[in-house]
Amino acid sequence: MAVVMPGAAGGARVANGEDDVLDDSTAQDRVATADVAVPDSSTLRVEITAVIADVPVFRAALRAWLTARRLLDRRGEDILLAVDEAVANSVEHAYRGTAPGPVVLTALTVGAATVRISVADRGQWLTPTPDDNAVPLRGRGLSIIRAVADVVSIDRGTPTAPGTTTTAEFTGP
Repeated sequence: MAVVMPGAAGGARVANGEDDVLDDSTAQDRVATADVAVPDSSTLRVEITAVIADVPVFRAALRAWLTARRLLDRRGEDILLAVDEAVANSVEHAYRGTAPGPVVLTALTVGAATVRISVADRGQWLTPTPDDNAVPLRGRGLSIIRAVADVVSIDRGTPTAPGTTTTAEFTGP
């Protein structure tokens, strides 16, 4: 399993296994240019803090993982778009009014033709409410995910076990 986690100085760690860790304070610069090496693994796990500056870590790690599996040209852009939307929801909504917490991306292959992605946070789900002053282009993330994925599920957690997990599956070309 490949793991990417934020480093202590705002960088990121990429780990393959328990002992192989890269800690680099300039990782975000590398991530922004998608110069992230993701080891050959059937599962990718990426964890960031729910702040907008850490979001590029997800896209770069996922793009590298999809490329290594030769999946980027099939459904890669749909997968990247769905993850961008799910991560944006977690970063913007999960920890509203509290300190930012973790957001975790997991991607894995299911059989030969399906990719399953999950984006999870530990925040509290807030049911969307109509806002007369809302910007008309906002609030479409879940609709976009449903439009590009074959299967979508959302686990909204409970008051005693908070957190939201958005899972999407993408099959074949």
